[in-house]
Amino acid sequence: MKKTKLLLVIGALSCSMLLFACGPKDNAGNNAAPANNASANAENNKEKADAEAAKDDKVSLADWEGEWNNMGGYLERPEVQSAYEELAKKENVDVAKAKADYLAKRQCDFDGLKIEGDKITYLSTFPADKGEVKGEGTYKFIESKEVPHGNATLEWDIFEAEGDAPYKYLLMMPVHGEEALTHFHMRYGDDKDELLAKEGWFPTFVKPSSTNDQIIGEIAE
Repeated sequence: MKKTKLLLVIGALSCSMLLFACGPKDNAGNNAAPANNASANAENNKEKADAEAAKDDKVSLADWEGEWNNMGGYLERPEVQSAYEELAKKENVDVAKAKADYLAKRQCDFDGLKIEGDKITYLSTFPADKGEVKGEGTYKFIESKEVPHGNATLEWDIFEAEGDAPYKYLLMMPVHGEEALTHFHMRYGDDKDELLAKEGWFPTFVKPSSTNDQIIGEIAE
């Protein structure tokens, strides 16, 4: 009997020692997972912040440097009217509605832009026509925003005026379409959120060398 009791005591002590030895190790393993997750999240956040900072350093109005014609200035030319017939077929509406909707989509309050560094000049005509200056301002990049557009996502680079300017904010898309019609879309105004939320309004600017055939292709696309 004494021998049996002794064995029971030894067994109990062994189990206690085993639990004591294993417990901290298991806890350390359990604690390591949250620590690793926190470290990974911190690293991801740092990489994202670094990427955004790098873009902040790279984006400026100089990316749109040069002179630009408002696409709207081409839309009433007799040479491009046939494009609205193609657009009407595509949209399954009559020609008058197709044209009216397209004009509204490209509506703009100035017909020319001249961009030099961070300064933009708004012109009443195409730059080559030497029209009056409607206003000018210097802008700095503040952020990029993605917005849903049908089945796609649009990204706008947002600029804010420094000092006096006709418009507090400019929303700019990168220059694209070089294979057919070099152009970019923009928006302008004083309420950034309203501009981002606006549906169906895409003022568009093209290179002064753009041809009527290129404009027709863009309309009928």
